[in-house]
Amino acid sequence: MAISHLSKVPYIEQMQQTECGLCCLAMLLRYYKSNETLAEIREEMDVGRDGLKMSQMYKYIQNRKFYSKVFSCGISGLKKLPLPAIIFWENQHYVVLEKVADKKITIVDPATGRVSLSYSDFADSYSNVAMVIVPTDEFTPKKGKRHIWNSVVKEIVFKRALFYITALISLISYGFQLLLSVLVQWIFDNNAYYGKTHGIEYELFIVFGAGLIFAVATFMRKQSQMMLQMEIDKHLTESTFKKMLKLPYQFFERRTNGDLLFRLNCLSVIRDLLSDNVMNGIIQFGFIIIIAIYMAIHSTTLLLISILIFMLNGIFIVLMRKKIIEANQVQIMENTKLQSLQVETVQSIFNIKTAGIENQFFSNWLSKYCMGMKAYQIKSKIFNIYTTVLSIFQILGPFLILLVGLSIAEQNKMTTGEAIACYSLSITLFSSAVALFHMWNDFILASSYLERVNDILHAEEEKEPEKQIEISEINTFEFNNVSFTYAKSTPTILKNINLKVKKGEKIAIVGKSGSGKSSLIKLMLGLYTPSQGEIIVNKVNLNDINKTSFRKSIGIVPQDIYLFNKSILENIRMNNEDISLEEVMEAAKIAQIHDEIENMPMKYHTVVSNMGANLSGGQRQRIVLARAIVSKNSFMILDEATSSLDNINEKKIADYFKKNGCTQVVIAHRLSTIQDADRIIVLDNGEIVEEGTHDELIKLNGIYAELVSKQKNERTKIYA
Repeated sequence: MAISHLSKVPYIEQMQQTECGLCCLAMLLRYYKSNETLAEIREEMDVGRDGLKMSQMYKYIQNRKFYSKVFSCGISGLKKLPLPAIIFWENQHYVVLEKVADKKITIVDPATGRVSLSYSDFADSYSNVAMVIVPTDEFTPKKGKRHIWNSVVKEIVFKRALFYITALISLISYGFQLLLSVLVQWIFDNNAYYGKTHGIEYELFIVFGAGLIFAVATFMRKQSQMMLQMEIDKHLTESTFKKMLKLPYQFFERRTNGDLLFRLNCLSVIRDLLSDNVMNGIIQFGFIIIIAIYMAIHSTTLLLISILIFMLNGIFIVLMRKKIIEANQVQIMENTKLQSLQVETVQSIFNIKTAGIENQFFSNWLSKYCMGMKAYQIKSKIFNIYTTVLSIFQILGPFLILLVGLSIAEQNKMTTGEAIACYSLSITLFSSAVALFHMWNDFILASSYLERVNDILHAEEEKEPEKQIEISEINTFEFNNVSFTYAKSTPTILKNINLKVKKGEKIAIVGKSGSGKSSLIKLMLGLYTPSQGEIIVNKVNLNDINKTSFRKSIGIVPQDIYLFNKSILENIRMNNEDISLEEVMEAAKIAQIHDEIENMPMKYHTVVSNMGANLSGGQRQRIVLARAIVSKNSFMILDEATSSLDNINEKKIADYFKKNGCTQVVIAHRLSTIQDADRIIVLDNGEIVEEGTHDELIKLNGIYAELVSKQKNERTKIYA
């Protein structure tokens, strides 16, 4: 049985860096008219942080009743394979191979769209691995397609009254525009056929009166559209940003900052379409109907000519639609890459400067900028052809109506005034048709942007229990046989972790790089969910505890420090107005940063620049330490929190935490800072391999003793 399919592989853009394989599968399923969403495939395949293996894709596609086989072959071998197929690209990426022609090879890249390459260019990137995917007779396509605009339209229903008022005012405004054309007919026929029955003052009064009403209605339409635009923008942006903040931490780990910023910027395009283009499009369609009725009453010939021109417009739009979509998607992707690089450059400017690689970064930026300009040039060329042809229809169409209309008037089948009115109305007709088609294309282009916004809107929120337990203080913290992996098919990061932290204890976690320390802390904060086992807080499963109250009860000083573009005061008290300046100053004194702040021109009201660039690394670290102290939490997670302090000040802070009975979970590479810990946990390859006090672990002569010895030797070399 032959399985029906589309003529071309539909392009589906990857929304995160590691989802090229996922998008290739979605494109092939869509090619065979099966409408799985990316979210559905993602959930079923459990895509991890590092993407998909070909074996995972093979297993998934087999379960969907496809025949699949992986081949190792060159270009000559690809010609013999049934297409489309998935191929390995540049040893790090998946694309869909659509067609192998005599001179060109066409691929559909989830990152850039459809591209036709020469054999030599293709060979430079092709990694000689291909996976054939062919549906079997048992394959059943998934029917039904969720429209991407559904969620957005639901969001603006709340402003229905304002939408209707704006539509009514717009209708009145455009109605008077039509009335002016009819007035032309009345004035001409009144003077040419029926003789003057009134003076020119009377006609001027009517024309200027209608024009004044038209001007007032137009102004009111613009004002109401502005109000509607602001309301839609506020509601849409607010709901999207609120939803984004509710998403799990791993959502942000898998996407670049630039990509997320671009998604938020896309909202303005969607707002303009909803508040302006859609409404105008509906009204323009109404005008087309009214003008068509007017022409039908006065001349069916003029109506048929108008319909013919209108249909030619429509056929041209349909033919150009796919080219416009593809060109726009490529430009969006190139702009996203450029913005991501620009954000990355600004954030990494210290490393770029100190490494002396400004020229390399500029070359990289220039390459991406040129790619963006090339995409813009291609899109502009397509748009120029598109707008030029439509302009020809818009200009020549009314002249054709005028010539035919005057010819009909000479035969006394209509008046000259009616012919001129039809000419005047045809200008509105064809401009309305062009506006309607433009609205349709704007809708198509905005859909490309909405796909990116829907990556946020349709993402699954961080899970919260139905009956949430609030906590204000952490007394005990337990890991019971906890294992963690980013996805079922990826290696286990943490294995069978059993750990109990009692109130007031100082627990140190040490291990080599990549041993799982950061993952353990993220599990402890509830940013990750265990793959196996359970985390118990105050004898309650962490899954049953309200995440907000839980995290507020923890003070944390992370290794990667982020300060906000606000005053030092606001950075320390973190929008908690209940914390006084005196309390902030006391916390700063404990963190050994108070004197330095007092020496600044604006003291605690000194504004921190973006990413804290106007402060030293040690100052940033101690400000965050003061932030943790002022929260007065009894449970502290300290990730290299005192690495910028000398031993004396470091001891003062440690004594403060101990005096106040704080539970401390400390990650430190400087092992001299944790020798007084109640217990030291040694991680290696995701497992707890040693546990005990400093003296006990030294006697054990294992990994911890090796780390201590290594650090002593390094210090000896420095001072030698």
